[in-house]
Amino acid sequence: MDTTDDNILLALYTLFWVISFIVYHYRNRHIDGGSAVMASYIVYCFFSFITLNDEFFDDTYEHLSLFPFIYLYVMLMLALSPAIKLHRSPVIKIKDPHSKALLIPCYIAILCICVQIPSILSNFNSNFVSILTDSDAGKDAYLEAFENSKSAGSAIRNLPAVLYNMLYDCTVFIFFFLLTRKDKNINFLVLLFLSIIIGMIIPVMDGRRGSVIKCGLTILAGYMLFRQFISIKIDRIIKISGIIITAIVAIPIIAITISRFSDRKNGTDTSGYVYWYIGQANIYFNNYALDAGGTRNGDRTFNMVKRLLSSDTPKNYTERREKYKKLKIDDDFYTTFVGDFVLDFGPLSAFIIFVAFNSWAIIQIRPRCGIIKLHQLLLVYFALCVSLQGGMTLFMYSDTGNLSLGAMMLLYIWLRNH
Repeated sequence: MDTTDDNILLALYTLFWVISFIVYHYRNRHIDGGSAVMASYIVYCFFSFITLNDEFFDDTYEHLSLFPFIYLYVMLMLALSPAIKLHRSPVIKIKDPHSKALLIPCYIAILCICVQIPSILSNFNSNFVSILTDSDAGKDAYLEAFENSKSAGSAIRNLPAVLYNMLYDCTVFIFFFLLTRKDKNINFLVLLFLSIIIGMIIPVMDGRRGSVIKCGLTILAGYMLFRQFISIKIDRIIKISGIIITAIVAIPIIAITISRFSDRKNGTDTSGYVYWYIGQANIYFNNYALDAGGTRNGDRTFNMVKRLLSSDTPKNYTERREKYKKLKIDDDFYTTFVGDFVLDFGPLSAFIIFVAFNSWAIIQIRPRCGIIKLHQLLLVYFALCVSLQGGMTLFMYSDTGNLSLGAMMLLYIWLRNH
């Protein structure tokens, strides 16, 4: 199809984010979480250009329209508004809650990893090494994980894994906060760091790339939020560690990607599919999200809450896709986390939800005399996690991710009332 007009519209949308990034740093020029989010949106737009102009995907998309891009931009800015509020507020110190209860989620996460060490070592030998040495191992691991997902949600098969995943975002937040303290327990921090990194590597053994990327973006959100409060020495160690870990994790992810798409003939090469993964969300949202032919009535974004209220709520994404197969698009394609809410509740209701929550969050974030409380930072952290994790894909707190959302809510309530 003729993509000239489409490229112009996509260029305008990209320009919105470039200008936003410049304005964001006009007065307060320090790099923080909001900087990372806006930079990522610009990168996704770049890949959208590539996939939009790839002849192999020529029949995949419809022509673009202006209003969906305006709507998406406004919603993404609303979601990022707590981080923007913090960026514009001069903060020099975090008020320490001096609560030992803050360590409880961390101890539970460490214990859950320790319990899983035997299976982790077994999977490392059978899966991780195979992915690096066998060209078909990545695809086989992915297909096995895909088959297992069809029965997910009906029962708890691995309680330590469930607890660990539920607390992961909380432990990352607490870990980076502890790094800002003067009285650091180095041994505990090392154990907590290892448990966070191991949790990032575990999905690779199952051929899952999305979970790895989610963990990486969660760590980035925590680091970017607290980096201005961390000493230069520790910040240098974090950067070096981040580069090493990224390189280690990137190798099997690349191997899995090549394995998955290596058998597809008469089409684009592996790099084409990578560009499509990264750049598809903006285009699919524009094409279908605002007029998908119906809504999912919250069955994805608040799945576990609805399952408590209604027995006919789908337990996993395969059941949900079957239930809503008449929709023009579902979670089998990326539409950003905004698209998830729009598909669940419709454009107007999703807009009201975003305005209501983020208006409340902005009111709560009020640093006084350059001092901010930890529960206020948790709201900003949540906004960064949602924006970073879901800017390319979907709302990562959907389905069983509701447990992580619940854990963060409990942590917020404790910190605010402690």
